[in-house]
Amino acid sequence: MIEFSDIKGKYIGNKNLINNVLGSFLVRGFGFLVSFALFPLYLNYFDDNTVLGCWFTMCSVLSWIQVFDLGIGNGLRNHLTADLSLKNYESARQYISSSYILMGGVTVFISFLAFIISRYIDWNSVFNISEQSISPESLRKGVVIALCGVLCFFFLKLIISILYALQKSALPNFLNLLSTVLLLIFLWVYDPTGDVERDFVTISWVQAVTGCLPLLVATIIVFAKDLKECLPSFKYFRWNKATGVLSLGILFLVLQLLYMIITVTNEFFISYFFDPSFVVEYQIYIKIFSIAGTFVSLALIPVWSAVTKAFVEKRYDWIIKLVRFLYFVAGIAVLFQLAIIPFLDPILEFWLGEKAIEVNLSAALLFALLGCVMIWVSVLTSVVNGLGTLKCQLYGFLWAVLFKVVAIVLFSSWIPWTIVITATIVGLLPYCVWQPVVMNRQLKMLNKEAFQNG
Repeated sequence: MIEFSDIKGKYIGNKNLINNVLGSFLVRGFGFLVSFALFPLYLNYFDDNTVLGCWFTMCSVLSWIQVFDLGIGNGLRNHLTADLSLKNYESARQYISSSYILMGGVTVFISFLAFIISRYIDWNSVFNISEQSISPESLRKGVVIALCGVLCFFFLKLIISILYALQKSALPNFLNLLSTVLLLIFLWVYDPTGDVERDFVTISWVQAVTGCLPLLVATIIVFAKDLKECLPSFKYFRWNKATGVLSLGILFLVLQLLYMIITVTNEFFISYFFDPSFVVEYQIYIKIFSIAGTFVSLALIPVWSAVTKAFVEKRYDWIIKLVRFLYFVAGIAVLFQLAIIPFLDPILEFWLGEKAIEVNLSAALLFALLGCVMIWVSVLTSVVNGLGTLKCQLYGFLWAVLFKVVAIVLFSSWIPWTIVITATIVGLLPYCVWQPVVMNRQLKMLNKEAFQNG
């Protein structure tokens, strides 16, 4: 029997960790309600599900660009967490300055490349949507506008890594909430013209602005208050700090790229191999069956930096206790995930009203299983990322990607679009089994060495 006091002791190594978790839950809980309110507004904004599916797919595809940051954000997060823990502000400023300059260079390079390439791409073919649904000119214009927003976000998102290093993990959720609320307000008050092409371009502008504005404001505030002594400057750029961020960051980049293919390419695969209208159905299922995973992810947000901090301080016993508690939390979340299935019909009717889809039980079960797998993966990765031991994760994700892509290509011609979900689940299973074994072995060995060394 696990007592609450035991849970509290295992999870709370310091007051800051639990404050961040509670703050994240409050902010993200409200954000979750906002995102659910947002979906019916999207359905009203676009009468044609094919165009709406194209919009979701476009946003998903353009978000892939964020992966190509050379892992700078994650590399900065780990190094900055260690420096701030040791109150080494000179080194912290050098890491921050070097990271911003590197990210600026990467952003300029990707912008130049992306805008040239985008001119020669047939976006209607990429998103598998006819010219009758939306003209090539309007689709290209929407893509370019959204691309500008993504590239600005790409540079500004370094502030998120800094907030995590400051052990203020609730704030990135708050920034995301602000973006979602701004978009919600627009969709609530704006009356669509009925001209699909004009409305498509308009929502592209809104998406670009609402995504970047909160990050810009947060960057100004953080360097005006919390990190005045660490303001980025060309004078503090150091090659050794830049290579330090990259040496850790490159591996994170590879993992991000693999994880992206596993998780955020689903809309593209469904659109390309099947039809964009199925993306709307996918979005409905994934929103419902990501509820438990979302709240688990919230609890895990401060864990990465907290584990890194504990690792630097050689508090391995605390990490072991934390891992055991996280396994317990994951088990509760999985039970909740499966319990949703019997109530899916009334949930969809309440949420979407007359636009609710007919529930496909086999699809619902697949999405529930996917949610369970992703909960387990998020628990494992939050700990091993903090430890910086990523080899098992690399091999596991690489196998999952290869299996997923091959399975979709081979079976998409005679299996429904849910093959995308099935391939994701099966591909991740080896990692889900092997990573806990490797991680537990490493932690026990480190804890034993620390105990022997006094």
